[in-house]
Amino acid sequence: LPKVLFFPENAPPVSKGLRVFASPSTREFMKKHLGIAAFAAVLGAVSASSFAADPGAFFINANVGQSNFHDQADFSSSNTATSATLRAGYYWQSEVVDFGVEGGYASMGSAKGSLAIPGYPPLNYAAKVSGPLAGATIKYKFQNKMFLSARAGYFGSKIKLSGDGLGSQSKSEGGSYIGAGVGYDLTPQFSLGVNWDEYRARASFYGIGTRLGITSISGFAEYRF
Repeated sequence: LPKVLFFPENAPPVSKGLRVFASPSTREFMKKHLGIAAFAAVLGAVSASSFAADPGAFFINANVGQSNFHDQADFSSSNTATSATLRAGYYWQSEVVDFGVEGGYASMGSAKGSLAIPGYPPLNYAAKVSGPLAGATIKYKFQNKMFLSARAGYFGSKIKLSGDGLGSQSKSEGGSYIGAGVGYDLTPQFSLGVNWDEYRARASFYGIGTRLGITSISGFAEYRF
């Protein structure tokens, strides 16, 4: 495909076809996600100050499930993939509420799409998203061993874009994540449950901003020590 296909200033009709990669202004993106980062920072500060004298535990949490690519992306061929996340961190514990900090790595899999451009063959492409994460988490525990959890933080997303005439490129400009879950403590050290997580990723390819939203529904296992 001619190079002009990927530069909207030289080919306005094609830029409309590539609207799936158009992003809002950087200012709008930062406003939306700075709140999430601030929430994560506040949780970390509270956990360090309020629970410093209470018993705590390190933890490892593994998730496997299904991711769904959405938002400003048109993945008409396949918008679902397998997601996997590994987290590790520390809880400041109390009888009812636990606060913690976490870090890890998330892979959202890849999604595929196709663009119909007048006068040219369909442009098939794929986007793969993964990256490190760091944030804070909170857990509310019930007397029947059930618990609710929430988390938020920074997602160092890397988007790998490949397609017909595009070759393959990887870019990383950061993002964010939020999530919630429900689980059950099988023992004082081991839990099983289900998580819902929303990841936001962004990057710029060929001068065009790429913004992706990925929802992940997964089962998890957590071990505390």
